Amino acid sequence: MLSSRKKNESALIQTFKGLLKDQCYGSQSQLAEALSTNGFDNMSQAKISRLLSKLGAVKMRNASSQVVYILPDELAIPKTKQAIQSVVVSVKHNGMQVIVKTGIGGAPLISRMLDSMGESAGILGTLAGDDTIFIAPAKIENIDQITEDIKQILDI
Repeated sequence: MLSSRKKNESALIQTFKGLLKDQCYGSQSQLAEALSTNGFDNMSQAKISRLLSKLGAVKMRNASSQVVYILPDELAIPKTKQAIQSVVVSVKHNGMQVIVKTGIGGAPLISRMLDSMGESAGILGTLAGDDTIFIAPAKIENIDQITEDIKQILDI
């Protein structure tokens, strides 16, 4: 049997996930207010921050171009080349890493797609910021080909 505290925490997490799926909360104070409306009072910024971290929430642009918190599961890999072309700005390398520049908020999405391709595409791993992706090639001596392959994959 679950304790009352565990039930309350479970309900909080489910409510929090539901709010993030709405894709309309861009600040922790907005999330705290929405949680209060849903019966979870006294939600501090630290508690909201821990919940965001625990769930792996990230900030991305929603369909209305607002920067909001969303769950990683909500990050779908683009299905069409047109969607990718509208996000990726450039693909270059410096002899050690391939650098992909994207529009604001686009790097995590494209990075996830490239990372999923793995070593079969010559990609050892990726690291994404908000608008920049660093790609570690599996073999540096193949970096020119890997860069061209990434450009072809992204249709750039």
